[in-house]
Amino acid sequence: MFRSSLHIWRRRLPCWLATGRLTPGTTKAAHTLRREGDDLLSEWETPTPVQHNLGPLVLQSASRWSHHTALECGVTGEKVTYASLQDSALRWGGALQRAGVGRGQVVALMMLNSPNFAIAFLGSKLSGAIVSPMNPTFTPGEVSRQISDSGAKVLVVDSILESVAAAGIADLQTPPQLYVVGNSKDARPDFLQIIRDTNTPFADVTHAEEEEGTSVLMYSSGTSGPPKGAPISSTALRANLPAVFHPEVFPYAPTTAETQETVMGLMPFFHAYGVYVVLCMSMMVGAKVVTLPQFLPDVFIATITKHKIGVLHLVPPLLQFLVGHPLVTPAHLASVRLAMCTSAPCSPHTAHALKEKAPNPVFFQEAYGMTETMPTHYTPLDQEKIGSCGTLLAGVKARVMDPTSGLPLPSDQPGELWIKSSGIITGYHNNLEATQETITQDGWLKTGDVAKYDDEGFFYIVDRIKELIKVKGHQVSPAELEDELLQHQGVAEAGVVGVSDTRAGEVPRAYVVKKDPNLTEEDLVTFLAGRLAPHKHLAGGVHFIDQLPKNVTGKILRRELKNLAAVSD
Repeated sequence: MFRSSLHIWRRRLPCWLATGRLTPGTTKAAHTLRREGDDLLSEWETPTPVQHNLGPLVLQSASRWSHHTALECGVTGEKVTYASLQDSALRWGGALQRAGVGRGQVVALMMLNSPNFAIAFLGSKLSGAIVSPMNPTFTPGEVSRQISDSGAKVLVVDSILESVAAAGIADLQTPPQLYVVGNSKDARPDFLQIIRDTNTPFADVTHAEEEEGTSVLMYSSGTSGPPKGAPISSTALRANLPAVFHPEVFPYAPTTAETQETVMGLMPFFHAYGVYVVLCMSMMVGAKVVTLPQFLPDVFIATITKHKIGVLHLVPPLLQFLVGHPLVTPAHLASVRLAMCTSAPCSPHTAHALKEKAPNPVFFQEAYGMTETMPTHYTPLDQEKIGSCGTLLAGVKARVMDPTSGLPLPSDQPGELWIKSSGIITGYHNNLEATQETITQDGWLKTGDVAKYDDEGFFYIVDRIKELIKVKGHQVSPAELEDELLQHQGVAEAGVVGVSDTRAGEVPRAYVVKKDPNLTEEDLVTFLAGRLAPHKHLAGGVHFIDQLPKNVTGKILRRELKNLAAVSD
């Protein structure tokens, strides 16, 4: 069976992976925003969707770059070449097919970032199955909810998570088959033994090539309610890939027989950005991904230096760490050519500080997307515009809508960002109500983010609609105040929320982590008073805390700060 499907993945790479790329910082003519009625369009024409699905595309790359390292654990040093990745993934896919798991069935992965995650993910895709990554910090109750909602037939877990996973599926009417990465406490099947057994047959990858429905079942982070299943289809992936690999936005150096790009694999692989942009896209072009299972300051810094990381994927807290932590010296950043920051608006002040700290030029690229949309905006490589999440990717349409009137807004006016493309989900899994609230009948997805755009087509994320602070009729962005606070040398981190006020309705309150132990509330109130309009002043006060609540991608959990405010008041 395997030999009959070799033709699928031994073809040369698609043209959109073989084209030359701009060098970051290359000068080009000014960008222009295209319009079609009320719709804002990408400056690039809609690309032709790729012909192959996710699994076979990675397999093509693995075949071509078999001698290169695909993955390396930054903690243990475990290395997996592309040849080994290909072999192990095909065996895992074959084992699933022999167990009766394949097209249309769900395989859940509850694993920390590691080379084994990549093998399990790719092998599951090669079997034809749908993959549903899970947060490895889940409690048994959360495990039960996602498994029950997704209908997973198989659950793969790291050995340290076996007891949590087992407790989570214990009371399910039809529990999934549990596979353990390593030794099992209860003699469950060993994932490692399966992929290392040369008697395990390879998968028939024609099942993966013919896949047409849901490819990956992601679950939203739950920052605005309980996590919801977001089914990403093969059609959506095939449409989005050539847009993200466009030579004017994709930043990796081309792989050659002697060289390959090296990227940091710290972004959690159960998150859409981590598994799609950092892991899968890196593997599709023959890059090396250095995985880290968690953030440990010393290990993170050492990994950048040891592996000469060229592309550094960041979220705002990591950016702040690189800039402000005394352990990080300019020498540690010598290899970094490009920093990509996403997941939440980042501070322009902090971004410029990183560029100033690095001893060599660093192009700062920002991006925007959601689990429900995949990437929709990237900073083009010819025009760094710090503070903007970039321009629309090819094939993406946008509108910025007035939340009150429901009408499209002109440039430089903040409103809710709506997205339309072939890459968005068509609806939430088992959740018609959430689908109807989020996606219009004519296919526009309401992001819930407040954004604006300029005449060149660059977009700026202002904040979440539900998190704007309404002060005497004025709308105040917490992100704007947080950015201003971070420019005070005594502030390490800051989170701002609105608190009730009898006269103003709401007023801003700041929760601050000190860098300078002598910092006072009066220092910060005075600092902002000279920089911002009166309705943006911290009339709700300043509270000092040891750390800010954040989700795994670094977003400040403002609802937890709101709860803290409610308790303290």
